[in-house]
Amino acid sequence: MTTRTPTALLTLAMLGLFLLPMAARAQEQKLKVQVEVVLVSQKGTEVDPPQLQKMKETFQKQNFNFTSFKRLSQQTLEVGSKEPTEVKLPNGVNASLKLLRMQGDTATLRVDVPQLSAMDVELGREGAVYQRAGKHVGGELILVLSSPPAK
Repeated sequence: MTTRTPTALLTLAMLGLFLLPMAARAQEQKLKVQVEVVLVSQKGTEVDPPQLQKMKETFQKQNFNFTSFKRLSQQTLEVGSKEPTEVKLPNGVNASLKLLRMQGDTATLRVDVPQLSAMDVELGREGAVYQRAGKHVGGELILVLSSPPAK
């Protein structure tokens, strides 16, 4: 019996080493999200930087008559499933992002902007999600959420 006990303990210890990372992963998932804050308005025709031309075209197709698109900030954040990740907006409000679930190549995020309703959005590996984030200096702030570009 004494020769079996160390073997049994060793087996349990090895099993623990394999199960521990799975348990840690089950507790919190994390996802890198590129977050851009864009000011859209009907003042002028500026598109800065030029990469926002695609966003302008998308908005025009959906009959949003904004003519000016200006990126105010861009950052890559790690969004987790336990605690919301805050995004400071230039209008003094903090938006928060929280990972609800990941399924295949799609992540579902909860986007919460104070004074606006919280929205659950689906983010894939390609494309972007546009989320209204309140008024600012005669225009609207839009959060542009996407997967960070591969390096």
